[in-house]
Amino acid sequence: MHILIIPSYYPSPAQPLTGTFIEKQAQALRKAGHKVGVLVTPRINVTWEHIKREGLASIRTVTVDANEPNYSVYRMHWGWFPRVLPVAVTFLLRRAGFAAFERYCRAHGKPDVLYPHNTFYGGYLAAQIQVHYGVPAILLEHSSSFLEGLVIFPGQGQIVRDVLRSMDARFSVGKALIPALHKYAPEVEIDVLGNVIDTDLFVPSSTTPPPLPFIFTVIAQLKERRKGFEILIDGFYQAFAGDDTVKLYIRGSGPLQPEIEAHIARLNLGSQVEFLPYMTLEQLRDLIQRSHVIVSSSHVETFAVSVAEAMACGKPVVSTISGGPEDYVNDASGFLVPPGNRQALASAMQQIRTEYARFDPQTIRQICVDRFSEEALVRRLEQAYARIRKRS
Repeated sequence: MHILIIPSYYPSPAQPLTGTFIEKQAQALRKAGHKVGVLVTPRINVTWEHIKREGLASIRTVTVDANEPNYSVYRMHWGWFPRVLPVAVTFLLRRAGFAAFERYCRAHGKPDVLYPHNTFYGGYLAAQIQVHYGVPAILLEHSSSFLEGLVIFPGQGQIVRDVLRSMDARFSVGKALIPALHKYAPEVEIDVLGNVIDTDLFVPSSTTPPPLPFIFTVIAQLKERRKGFEILIDGFYQAFAGDDTVKLYIRGSGPLQPEIEAHIARLNLGSQVEFLPYMTLEQLRDLIQRSHVIVSSSHVETFAVSVAEAMACGKPVVSTISGGPEDYVNDASGFLVPPGNRQALASAMQQIRTEYARFDPQTIRQICVDRFSEEALVRRLEQAYARIRKRS
């Protein structure tokens, strides 16, 4: 099967973490034997990044990444417009997207199916290509904007409605997104398809971490308040202040770090909390393996990749009920608490430390493998495509 992924964002040299979950899906589909291409809708920051790296003379309406040997990544640099004017965005993107799609087809042939990620604006472009060129499309929606009430600009609601109704199949990465999407098109069927987790890389360690210090770890970029860092620090303080046998690692960086560091200093937690720098995937796996528990304190998470990666490593988790984790975290793998509740988070962290011995790494890992391994993702997409072909 020839699959053209149309994402709204994708990793770039300067932003290697942006959309890594989409890149992992492309790699999984390619590994399974499918022909894969990627057509990334325009993002002004990626265009500026390209100009800084290659010079203004190098810019084209579409550029093709040369660093991915197994499939081609086409990046659009024309068709972008500020998102506050959705009508202008869609007008430009449709024209630019058709030209980019035709260029892709000349080089690689017409795809069997389009696989857009997010309505704004990969899903919109895929819907237009679907109608104009007759290629079926399967949408996967990730965006937390639907849960945060950020679909607010004139015309956005109609775009969502049209995209959902146009798609041949629709998935969201978590159940919480389904009612949020059904506000626009209540009659369409939407299933859950989580992100892919590299369960060959994220595996349990052959050794268990020493009992002390007992390590909680949070993995998140320090740039969004919805991650709930203040709640996490306060909860950790309530649970373990002054107990140097318990540590909190924060793997992440970003503009909120000075503010978080100041909060830690006010609570006199400096000896118990440590910030860790950017890590490769292998280093991230090693960090999870030497931690005891992974924590997510987010107010909103449509999936929570770090929670699922922790479970692939057999680690129990403490997570807020934030939209995604409650789909797959249960009593066998950890604790769920209401978002924004410091006391509940503190109690869950204390309880998981006390009951740590009851959590079985292989049981926890199997939950992740069954739902989010490469094989599980490929199987679900192949089944969706088979249903589409049967209907046509």
